[in-house]
Amino acid sequence: MWCPRFCCCAIRGAEPERTDSARRRTRFRPDRPPSWKSRRECSAEHTDTRQVDEVLGRFDLGEFDWTTATSASGRNENWLGNTAEGRRIFIKALVGSEVEVAHGLRRTEAFYRTHRAGGAALRTTTLIGQDDEAALQVFDGLDGARDGRQIAADGAFDPAMAAEAGAAIGALHAAAPGDLLDTERSLPPLPGQNMLSGLSVDAFYASSRAQLEAWRLLQQDHVIVNSIDLLERASVGVTRVPVHGDLCLDQFLVADGRLHLVDWEAFQLGDPARDLGNFVGEWLHHTVVRFLADRARNGSGRPVQVPNIALTPSWRPWLAVRPIVESFWLAYRLAHPGDSPSLTRRVVLFAAWHLFMRMLTDALFQPRLDGSGHTLFRLGRVVLHDPDRFAPILGLTE
Repeated sequence: MWCPRFCCCAIRGAEPERTDSARRRTRFRPDRPPSWKSRRECSAEHTDTRQVDEVLGRFDLGEFDWTTATSASGRNENWLGNTAEGRRIFIKALVGSEVEVAHGLRRTEAFYRTHRAGGAALRTTTLIGQDDEAALQVFDGLDGARDGRQIAADGAFDPAMAAEAGAAIGALHAAAPGDLLDTERSLPPLPGQNMLSGLSVDAFYASSRAQLEAWRLLQQDHVIVNSIDLLERASVGVTRVPVHGDLCLDQFLVADGRLHLVDWEAFQLGDPARDLGNFVGEWLHHTVVRFLADRARNGSGRPVQVPNIALTPSWRPWLAVRPIVESFWLAYRLAHPGDSPSLTRRVVLFAAWHLFMRMLTDALFQPRLDGSGHTLFRLGRVVLHDPDRFAPILGLTE
């Protein structure tokens, strides 16, 4: 079952034994060859600010002003603020097992080598450097940046912005992979498991009750299990291209009117339909959740029954969103023409799977799987069952 470590709701498997004797401090600069023989095992504990300051000192950035720094929620610890010299920087401390952190650091390096070589005509933040032992990444900060999910919630993510996003993803997929294949071969394998067959003990105890309910729905549904298996088989046979690997709306940042794509820890060679399906799935999730929230605010004070959503060409909430997907799709096809005939079908299947991933993410802090989760499950199942029917409805026309 396709459930990568870096997807929005991935649950970590068992981590390998680490050997402290093999460890040494290494740093990466985008203009230097990588070295990753040593790793620091990260935990969910707060990173020692003194250690962060030491890393910044080695990057000749000076001291960090912790008193005015801000932090955003997310899988990794992070801080946005200024150095003593007034430089705006963004610091990320990767959290995960030793192997997971190694993947995040090395895949980020691989992307920036590709990007520096001009292989992808897209905007992103500037990587100042990485420190392996501290598992830290330091980037130039973007003043006043807002992420795509915030912009979508305000109704300001318009077709023009979607076209910019589509062109960026098209450029990424058209980029020469460089030494990405060698990077992937050199990395230790990530712990894997077929979560549609069953959860590991660690995954079980890391899940909320609502997530366990969601996994039970997925695992006991033969339509879903068989469809995802067919999707995996189809993806294996396609030409792999450089992909983001964990595309979500909040990884698009807008600053000074310019769109940037960030977070490259999952950069890899993969099926292009995965990134595209994630984008469509994000908008399906956004539309469904907003629709249900509007129904709940009916002013009557009475509970509102959660509906079965009929995703038809005339469903008004999607009609308002469809031009965004159409614009994204058209810009992508112009930037990256000549994909396989089955691309559209795989995009729809990945969009449905992304709904399930969002269902699991939303359930993380819930005591029970709520009506929204059940609606996402039912909609994802229907779309997964008949992707050819839903492709034009979603706006994925040739």
